[in-house]
Amino acid sequence: MEIIQKIPKKMVSTWNSDVKAIIDTWTTYNVTLDEFKKAILIKGVNFSKKHNGIAWIVDSSNAVGVFSQEIQEFIRSIVFPTFVKNNIKFFFTIKPKIYGLTSLTVGSYAAKAGSAGLKLIDVHSVDDAIMWIKKHAND
Repeated sequence: MEIIQKIPKKMVSTWNSDVKAIIDTWTTYNVTLDEFKKAILIKGVNFSKKHNGIAWIVDSSNAVGVFSQEIQEFIRSIVFPTFVKNNIKFFFTIKPKIYGLTSLTVGSYAAKAGSAGLKLIDVHSVDDAIMWIKKHAND
């Protein structure tokens, strides 16, 4: 796995070339809109586009905090449509191990993936997401 970028102490993005997926591993959702835009919309999307990415995996299993309403709206109105325009077909979520506000945040923004044209898949781990892509990417 290749590290694409980091928001120090908040998130690390890696690339899995076997399944053409970006994996965002979050430790906190307490980020600014500017940090989020730069990480996801600029660096992440550009990397995925350059490498023909088809999936985006969001691992929140150890995350805390919540995305602001501003970020959640940005995900719905800008990020998901941008993913679709750039051939991202699958959006995976891995919810936090401890149910709480962070889980609700993941559920809230992820629910908007389908209306943007992405296939939303909830999984228990990154390995589950990778296995799913290997089995179903060409369905």
